[in-house]
Amino acid sequence: MLEYWVWLSLCLDFGSTHLIPLLQRFNDPKQLYKTPINDVKDSYIASQIELKNLTNKSLDKAFKIIDECKNSKIEIITFADERYPQSLREINDPPACLYVKGKLKEFNKLPIICLVGSRKISEYGKLVAWSLAGRLAYGGMTVLSGGAMGGDAAAHQGAMAVGGTTIAVIPCGLNYDYLKTNLFLRKLITDSGCLVSEFPPRTPLYKNAFQLRNRLLSALSLGVVVIEAPERSGTLITVRHALEQGKDVFVVTGRPDDPNYAGSHKLLKDGAKPVFEANDIFLEYINQYPDIIDPYKATTINLSKLYNSLYTPKAQKISEPIVAEKKNIEVKDKKTRKEIDKTLPKSVQIVYNCIDNDIFCVDDLVGCELTFEEILSSLTQLELFGYIKAIPGGRYTIIY
Repeated sequence: MLEYWVWLSLCLDFGSTHLIPLLQRFNDPKQLYKTPINDVKDSYIASQIELKNLTNKSLDKAFKIIDECKNSKIEIITFADERYPQSLREINDPPACLYVKGKLKEFNKLPIICLVGSRKISEYGKLVAWSLAGRLAYGGMTVLSGGAMGGDAAAHQGAMAVGGTTIAVIPCGLNYDYLKTNLFLRKLITDSGCLVSEFPPRTPLYKNAFQLRNRLLSALSLGVVVIEAPERSGTLITVRHALEQGKDVFVVTGRPDDPNYAGSHKLLKDGAKPVFEANDIFLEYINQYPDIIDPYKATTINLSKLYNSLYTPKAQKISEPIVAEKKNIEVKDKKTRKEIDKTLPKSVQIVYNCIDNDIFCVDDLVGCELTFEEILSSLTQLELFGYIKAIPGGRYTIIY
């Protein structure tokens, strides 16, 4: 039966509103597959493009997708599966199939909260996303976000830093080469939570993919927390979906004159719930999940100490690497650097030992006997574990 569900998902437009009407009329994908196309046409349910797709009775592509998923350890959860998120059944455009990679499968039993913020989020916004996600995850909630740079990455990292669970909803196939700089982050997410997509494994990014993804972000969650949103922000699309789906919308407050919060403050004027601390969110859902959510536990972890141990460099003169850069002076004294953790992958150790300057870029590391992808992945890990820090201009600086 799985092949018929995959076949149907390929026939329907992504974000189609016709899945539920077709199932109500023809019971299941296998029966729809066997129904003469004229009978489907006479139902006036499918679009012209979908009708054309439904005339293709070959299951070859569906079987190829199923085989690839097995080889890639991607699970296909269909609309008929009891593990399919109940919250997605309640929207008018649910996907026929979800592609899930990782350990987490029981969506229906979890208090899931979505954290969103712009890709160009401020450093303060990143810290807020990281700490709020950490507090929520430590208190029992599952943190969901979009797996992108900026606020998304900070939220995922904050949840994982405390040993919590996080979900990333990806706007393309899980085997598509998407956002290489976050490759290692996605690997970490699959170790504790999962990656989710409605797209078959090799589906590339295309127009409207992010908007389609955003409707799943809100639908899978109890509510959406806006960390930081300027006046024009893709984050507000997720909020629109949340409001249409009847979900809660929370907003972290910012300075009134800060343009990074212009969109956030408009949401507050329109009635969104302000967030000053994690308890503002816990208290909304503790009655639904009294055995999972523990606000008191969330207060017992010292997030500042944890953040400083992971990311903050020891006191140093910020001007020193700048002077070295301007004078093109190579800083080769590695004795003052942090000693690399020998438990990290060999490729990460190789990249760290190949860094000759305090300030460097990816191109400086080409030739260290690793592929470009391996170098990017290793840099992400070095940044995640506090050995280097990204700075403007696509460069990095060593953290002492």
